[in-house]
Amino acid sequence: MPVELRNQPSAATVLSQASSGQLPHPYAAAIAICSDLDETPDAETYFELMRFLNTTEETSMGPGVGLEIGNSIYFDMPPGHLSYWNASQEDREKFQRLIKSGHIDCLHSYGDLALTRAHVARALEELERHGCRLRVWVDHSKAPTNFGRDIMQGHGDEPGHPAYHADLTLAHGIRYVWRGRVTSVIGQDQPVSLCGIANARHLMPSAKTVLKEAAKQVIARVGHGKYSMHASNHTLRPVRLRDDTEVVEFLRCNPHWGGVSSCDTGCGIAEVLTDRFLERLIERQAVCVLYTHLGKLGGQRRFGADTIQAFRRLARYASKGILVTTTSRLLDLLSREEQPGSAASLVPLQFPQV
Repeated sequence: MPVELRNQPSAATVLSQASSGQLPHPYAAAIAICSDLDETPDAETYFELMRFLNTTEETSMGPGVGLEIGNSIYFDMPPGHLSYWNASQEDREKFQRLIKSGHIDCLHSYGDLALTRAHVARALEELERHGCRLRVWVDHSKAPTNFGRDIMQGHGDEPGHPAYHADLTLAHGIRYVWRGRVTSVIGQDQPVSLCGIANARHLMPSAKTVLKEAAKQVIARVGHGKYSMHASNHTLRPVRLRDDTEVVEFLRCNPHWGGVSSCDTGCGIAEVLTDRFLERLIERQAVCVLYTHLGKLGGQRRFGADTIQAFRRLARYASKGILVTTTSRLLDLLSREEQPGSAASLVPLQFPQV
């Protein structure tokens, strides 16, 4: 496996300014639905949800909403969990097509059973053999290959550990990493504001969520590094991993009144993608990388009626000034790796046959 990092700008060049002027005209705000594939029932469900979200074709849930929404993949998981190695050859080829088209853009660790560097090397060799490249890393539960030490308890960037792989994974092309940090603040790359989190119909639990977020701000301001991203409210920041390699870390958001772990599912997202939230995002001219798990469907294999209507609502807001795009494309825009207003930033991804 090659271990030299591919040519890319230094993470220290990432701009941490307000999103105004960073997004292509005519968008005032932006959202990426950043979904972890945990508990997705099967490959058929995974691909059908992706068709509904990314095309206007007829699906089992009705006509698709024609948005641009990505997904994630991992490799080594126990039997019964959808993953690359657990999939059939036909489904692996579909995964490959979606990676090449940009619709699978997040590597959600290498999975619970990826315990060693050899597991990582096997997965990366498979990706590169098929011309597939992923640029976004998302820690998964307590997977050994995680990068996060303080929240996600990983060893992926710890030289000498059997699960160390940062050099291989960054050489593959991973540019952005998520290490477990989620905020309730509606809209990043704008000043911190706790407005919009509280809900009069759920006064006590929403007040608790506001207090938790306020506490994170206080703790960060007295020097606790765990919440420093919450204090700045920037989507991106340059960081050094434990092996001294440099990456760009990103912050995810779940603005639900019940807290960052509430309704972070395919059967709960209707309580997140509300008019109130989306109007607030536009009002603040802000961005959001939304934390969710679209494949968690409460025992079903398709989106329910409320979730379908929520994504139809999001499609309406896409015509009202919210850019809806994949995690990698939004992070590229914010880090200026894709120039604001450029033709490339406006060309829709072409969804493949799956």
